[in-house]
Amino acid sequence: MRAILTYHSIDPSGSPISVAPEEFRGHVRWLASGAVRVVPLATLLAVPDGQDAVALTFDDGFANFGEIAAPLLRDHGLPATVFVVAGHAGGTNAWGGRSDARVPTLPLLDWEGLARLTEWGMTIGAHTRTHPHLTRLPAEGRVDELQGALETIRSRTGRAPDQFAYPYGDLDVSVVEEVRPVYGLAVTTELRALGASEDAVQLPRLDMFYWRAPGQLEGWGSARFNRTLWLRAQARRARGALTTLFGGW
Repeated sequence: MRAILTYHSIDPSGSPISVAPEEFRGHVRWLASGAVRVVPLATLLAVPDGQDAVALTFDDGFANFGEIAAPLLRDHGLPATVFVVAGHAGGTNAWGGRSDARVPTLPLLDWEGLARLTEWGMTIGAHTRTHPHLTRLPAEGRVDELQGALETIRSRTGRAPDQFAYPYGDLDVSVVEEVRPVYGLAVTTELRALGASEDAVQLPRLDMFYWRAPGQLEGWGSARFNRTLWLRAQARRARGALTTLFGGW
């Protein structure tokens, strides 16, 4: 099984975007054990279908990624992509100046911290300029978010990102077709493993919030693991339908 694993914040709050530090350390120990191959996101699609391999991704660029996650990954030789909200680097995840009661408001890495990550072999991807719902923006606003993030990251790091994450997993046909010429790879919040054939700009991921308890990730590929994945995917689809109707995180 091939899959892209998603993390956001490494903190003990228990929020929907959080995995506690000790839980994350357990994940790293297992990933470093060789039970599955850990490869850069850019090469995961080239791994033959049917082999066990994962790519690690971290959304938003939280400061705790630089403080906790990145040193552990570096020390174990594990690559990862961190998706940066270009207009918020050095700020917080209060997108648009608004906090969300369901998640903690936390500091984000600044450009100096992000530069250090590239020295450690991490990949910097784009997560738009301001973290909006892309489907709610007019065409010119989407161009600003997509191209503007790329240009900001290129000017601050010297390298244009070619990987992208859709904020909130919010996309439609028009958004996907606007992403396609700008970024080579793009990841969604669709909760499933990779199939034999995938659209490179609509890649599914597994949210590690659902596998944060000890022993859950270690059950990779087992009947229990696959049952958890199926049940969580159904719940994610139901929540997505409600979000579409009423809005939300």
